[in-house]
Amino acid sequence: MYQHLFVIHKHTMADKYSILLPTYNERENLPLIVWLINDAFTKSGYDYEVVVIEDNSPDGTLEVAKQLQKIYGKEHIVLHPRPGKLGLGTAYVDGIAKATGNFVIIMDADMSHHPKFIADFIKKQKENNYDIVTGSRYAPGGGVWGWGVYRKLVSRGANYLADISLSLGVSDLTGSFRLYKKEVLS
Repeated sequence: MYQHLFVIHKHTMADKYSILLPTYNERENLPLIVWLINDAFTKSGYDYEVVVIEDNSPDGTLEVAKQLQKIYGKEHIVLHPRPGKLGLGTAYVDGIAKATGNFVIIMDADMSHHPKFIADFIKKQKENNYDIVTGSRYAPGGGVWGWGVYRKLVSRGANYLADISLSLGVSDLTGSFRLYKKEVLS
């Protein structure tokens, strides 16, 4: 009988992070969020790519994304244009299919999720080899800006009901700022 069990993880590649950015009418936000993501990864030294899943925005978001690809390179900006507004769920599915990293980060392109927290996500994931790290608007240091009372109340109510129903002990199940090991998304 074995008294001790050792698990050895052999990594055959350096970690790479695929940041999924679904976009619709994000022409003004996209350059800033990409710059902030690039800055965060340049400081951390980790390899990354931004997968822009563009839903045929009438404001010219795709043209801006193409210019960003010229600036940062095709290895850092991956474009996935879609024929119309197909929804957030399918944007994530399509983005995961395009992602080449062994980690996937989902976030909004509207600046509601600040890339400066990505380093904290990576650090937390590495602490215990977590499968998922999630940001929370309702944890200390979290928050929302620009929301009216009604939207805040609906969000809190939805999270409360989800927590009671699922008993997961997660304070923000409706948020969309997360880091996943890609293998858990397969």
